[in-house]
Amino acid sequence: MGNSQKRLNLVIGFDYEILESQERILVQQRTGEIRERLQRSAQDIWEIGNKLADVRSRLKHGQFDTWLKAEFGWSRRTAYNFINVYEAFPERANFAQINIATSALYLLAAPSTSQGLRDEVLQRAKEGEPVTYKEIRQVIKEEKSQSSPAVEKPQPPKQEIVAIEPKALVEANNSVLEVTTLEIPSPAVDTPIKVQPGWYMLEKQHLLFCGDTASPKFVERIPQAVLAIAITGDDWDHDWLIERAKTVIIFPESSLKEQMLSNLLSMFSAPGEAVIFPWLPDSAMLAIAHKLERKIFAGDPNPEKCRKAIAHSQLLVERMNL
Repeated sequence: MGNSQKRLNLVIGFDYEILESQERILVQQRTGEIRERLQRSAQDIWEIGNKLADVRSRLKHGQFDTWLKAEFGWSRRTAYNFINVYEAFPERANFAQINIATSALYLLAAPSTSQGLRDEVLQRAKEGEPVTYKEIRQVIKEEKSQSSPAVEKPQPPKQEIVAIEPKALVEANNSVLEVTTLEIPSPAVDTPIKVQPGWYMLEKQHLLFCGDTASPKFVERIPQAVLAIAITGDDWDHDWLIERAKTVIIFPESSLKEQMLSNLLSMFSAPGEAVIFPWLPDSAMLAIAHKLERKIFAGDPNPEKCRKAIAHSQLLVERMNL
């Protein structure tokens, strides 16, 4: 029996004998009806996620968000609650006979939840044990705390989120640092690199993902980092960054300046430390971070932006089978 399984509180069956005969029959009937609807709800969520993922694969960059808002009034975060369930659980049949709350199902399917915990909880649900959001959230919290390696040095400060248009951006724009004047080469010719969806290694040290950086395919391969810089005009659907990076800086693409980017990297990270770029709106981003000797974990759903960033960096590129 796994540790997380031990931590899940055993649910003692309700004592229906304390009820009057007529009440007992009615309450047991309602219990069965609720469980049936929970099972149907989980299956429906999986089906919706399947169809959303199919539509996403058929639309060009940016069209999926437009389609979601026009047809359903949904944000990407709402859509990914469904898609994550579909991608995390490969078979709809898994939900045929389980009792699981919708909120708990979304939490289990989140990219930051381990597959081992998903399988364990799903098995317990199949055995008839109700699964609640509160229990799963506590188990995930304990699992993450136990998986963190023990270190003798003092623990780092609590993670910091620097919101849109933060004071740090002003400081970064105005700061004068020895490392901020970088000579980032611009390729004389826009190298005709063919970029397809998937993983790439740059200079045998940086990882680049051409695809959706809110998907488990990206999230599960990203280690702990000291800094994440999220430059986006899209709906925010990258809550997982808060768990992976000590500092998360979020600002719109319209505020991006290359000098500011190098200043932020110098202010919030040091050479050799890992940084995350979940979007690549500027083709010089990889080159700037490489020049500052940061270890890069980056991605973008737009293949053209990935291609331009690789070409601008002039780094050795290898396609990875991950």
